[in-house]
Amino acid sequence: MSIVALHTQALVLPEAELYLDLLGRALQAARLNNAFPDRRQLQNSVDTLRDGLRHGVYGELYVDARAGLPNLASFTRVRTDHELAAASLARMGARGELEARRDEAEVFARMADRHAYLERLQRLELAPVDQHRVLLRRHDPASGTAAFRIELTKLDASGVYLRLLIELTQVSSLWRRKVVDLEADGETAAASEGFRAMVYRCADLDAETLFVRLHGVEGVQVERVARGVIGPALYSLPVGGGVAVRRTMEAPDDALGRAWHAWSLGAGAAETERPEMMVAFATDCAAGEVREEKSNDPVSPLLAERLGPQEGERYRSLRGRYPFKVFKDRKFVATSGLKAMVQGVCAAAGTRNIVYDLRPA
Repeated sequence: MSIVALHTQALVLPEAELYLDLLGRALQAARLNNAFPDRRQLQNSVDTLRDGLRHGVYGELYVDARAGLPNLASFTRVRTDHELAAASLARMGARGELEARRDEAEVFARMADRHAYLERLQRLELAPVDQHRVLLRRHDPASGTAAFRIELTKLDASGVYLRLLIELTQVSSLWRRKVVDLEADGETAAASEGFRAMVYRCADLDAETLFVRLHGVEGVQVERVARGVIGPALYSLPVGGGVAVRRTMEAPDDALGRAWHAWSLGAGAAETERPEMMVAFATDCAAGEVREEKSNDPVSPLLAERLGPQEGERYRSLRGRYPFKVFKDRKFVATSGLKAMVQGVCAAAGTRNIVYDLRPA
């Protein structure tokens, strides 16, 4: 593993395959609901990266050094291969011919492996790196109001993978500049370029902060903002019979990241042949329907708890105009060597979090 660019690590076989196996198992163990990005699509992308490495299609795996997840280059690489799979297979010819000539030369063996890889790949639905949808929930032409659900799934600039959901109502009598344009058929819609850009830029904000910010948009009544975030992933992989390890190199600067650095420097990270990984899965919702305002996230307290006295007073005044509450939660998947570290972070924060077991193959 080496740093090849800003915030970018390169993993090669065999540790790259071990990393992807652990990540795939963590996704399965996490029991993700629809608050998160589609687990099946993400699993397909992870499995495809592993197939590409096994067949020599890729020489290395690029991982975001901060979030510990495959980076944009890795996700884009498999999506590009998916888009070009049919044309590539047509140029390569029948797979049977390549298999028959596998022993003739190394080039035919490589082509046969790539053919098998592309055949599997073209049948899969992969994780998007930037998918923005606007869905019409209801439309009342008489009152000039329309309710929409905006969904954004993206690999964030911070390296985590997230799904953002915004439910809002647009009141035509207040429009000066429409946030969402309802098509002439009254059944489809699209966000304006300006609003879409704002949502994209603010996707890394927690739901509470984004809810308040959206209320400043003229003509819009925000009902719900929810986020599901996959990451960070912290890992330690044995290399060369355990004489060295490969680790997440730039853990986040929060309680979890500090615990990780302490673990890395302590006895828990003694050079062993046992691979370790921890993946965090956070949910965050701001809405009028939330019953109890609470953060059960050990690394992300409520906004009011992070503000100073003057800022807190202004925020409470602002909240008085918007009837909503906030709930945050975070669950984890961890191997046995990192489970105690996670539990210690949760205990220190006074939260009660689910920690699923991650068992290597």
